[in-house]
Amino acid sequence: MKTKILVVEDDQIISFEIKTILEKNGYDVNICDSYACCIKNLDTFKPELILLDIDLSKKYEGIQIGSYLNSKSHLPFIYITGYTDNETLKRIQTTKPVGYFSKPFREIDIINNIELALYNKKAESDDNTIPEDLEESKYSKPIKRALEYIDTNINQEIKTDELIRVSGWSKFHFIREFAKEVGITPYQYVFDEKMKLASSKLKNTYQPVKEIAFDLGYRSNSSFTNAFVKHAGVSPSHYRKKHCR
Repeated sequence: MKTKILVVEDDQIISFEIKTILEKNGYDVNICDSYACCIKNLDTFKPELILLDIDLSKKYEGIQIGSYLNSKSHLPFIYITGYTDNETLKRIQTTKPVGYFSKPFREIDIINNIELALYNKKAESDDNTIPEDLEESKYSKPIKRALEYIDTNINQEIKTDELIRVSGWSKFHFIREFAKEVGITPYQYVFDEKMKLASSKLKNTYQPVKEIAFDLGYRSNSSFTNAFVKHAGVSPSHYRKKHCR
């Protein structure tokens, strides 16, 4: 059965172009152009992924849909945007999309973003098949709260003091127990998770390095590059050349 993708775009030329690309690559596609139409299609078309334009009939109406999807469903969605300014990118992040690509776009950008999103969705679903009692016993509740906070805020700068606050433990006890249960320090865990996500983006998307740095909460491209070199031994651009399909 073909994977169902809903394209929410009010520019008919762009929506038709995306539909043509997706159908050529074996996807089942439906198109709508508004908030109301999108919400209706969640029940009628039952998409497995949504491509969502930031601006529809109203500015940032797409982000309003993203907020709804983030709070009311587990459907992954990818933004289509003509904006790359910091203010817009920050607004995008708050709704937790699985990716975004900029206009004008290339076919490979669309397909790579979709493939990565669907792969991550499947991996997450597989992870959730772990028996509940086993998952519950793996970490104590304070450590689970800290790990969930890291996962939710991976696109931000995450400080150990904030993890301590979330856990409800004292600083010494939290750091000791985190290292005991997880196997590494909180700082190293956050670093590793950011680098895993960075590596995935570099291998599977054509998102510019500076945008990946911003997405991961780094204040500058140079600080992200230094961190990635520490992790991988090569710069982000060299890593991409080596691993990109």
